[in-house]
Amino acid sequence: MDARRQDLGRMLRAWRAARPLEAVPTLVPGRGRRARLTQLDMALLLGVTERWYRALESGEDRPYSREFIAGVVRILGLGPAQAAALYRGTGHTEPQAGHVDPAPELLELVRRQRCISFLCDEAWDVIHANDIAARHCPWLVRPQANVMLWAFSEDARYQLRAWQSSWAEPLLGQLRLSWQHGGENTRLDEVVHAIRRAPEVERLWQSHAPAGRFPLGSARPMYLPTVSPRPTEVRVAACVPCDAPTLRWIMLTPADSAIIFP
Repeated sequence: MDARRQDLGRMLRAWRAARPLEAVPTLVPGRGRRARLTQLDMALLLGVTERWYRALESGEDRPYSREFIAGVVRILGLGPAQAAALYRGTGHTEPQAGHVDPAPELLELVRRQRCISFLCDEAWDVIHANDIAARHCPWLVRPQANVMLWAFSEDARYQLRAWQSSWAEPLLGQLRLSWQHGGENTRLDEVVHAIRRAPEVERLWQSHAPAGRFPLGSARPMYLPTVSPRPTEVRVAACVPCDAPTLRWIMLTPADSAIIFP
């Protein structure tokens, strides 16, 4: 039996044990009092035999349907990362996630950073930006702000210096990779099509293959007039929050550690 599938079964048992009975309003009545959700409860709710559901928690490799797995996710109230593990562990791709509201703790972390710090979703729509970001990149807090739409606009070239080599080419590579990886995403399709309408961007699209990842460690010139009358070298850092895998947390920090963003 596959060790990874067995471990997934152990996690499933723990998630079921942690699920409060009162959180399952469709629980089958008339089975007496019990302290927690049982495998039989799960089977009855899912419309399968207890043996079939038990096989999932035992780590058995069976042809579990996508609808069956979706039912398990719903009944157990699994979060995005848990659901993704279950879908992938049973041979399915996880559904395209909808809008995710960031946890208050994550928003607080974004706000506390002493650099340009903001969150965006899989389509690169900006969800939240801290005060420093709003001060130096006011476009981030405009309604319907989108990182890629702005970065490939004419306005961006004033702030993003050495635009083509330092910004456009690596950003376009990331956009193309996320477009291929993300599955069905109507908003991301809209962003890609809007950007490609510009002849110069389409030329870059056709002439450059995307690198494996954005070269985060490289310093890039950016015009920040409240910092310096000359372009300031910045570094880009990006991460994916563990509890919100559809979000990107992006930070821009001065390459010179002596520089502090006002």
